[in-house]
Amino acid sequence: MNILEALWGGAVRPCERTVKRGSEYDRVRQEAGEAYDRFWSMLTPEEKAAYNAYSEEYHHLMSISEADSFTKGFRLGAQILLAVISEEDTQLPLLEDI
Repeated sequence: MNILEALWGGAVRPCERTVKRGSEYDRVRQEAGEAYDRFWSMLTPEEKAAYNAYSEEYHHLMSISEADSFTKGFRLGAQILLAVISEEDTQLPLLEDI
């Protein structure tokens, strides 16, 4: 199965990621979770509701930003690929011509 078939069939999901255990990301994520638990325990029910509303909007914003970054990165990669495979006039012979 090629990458396009995998993408079409749902085997490739760019928005889903696994985390390598013991990585810096994993460590920071655990520390952030512990800090969140301490923070959450200090909030009143009203503050928790306000924080949840803020958090939902923030996560929506981050989702938009990540999708945009993915799109820009994908397009940049495609542009680089096109530049590599395109035939351009050069002053020196191409490697395949040598």
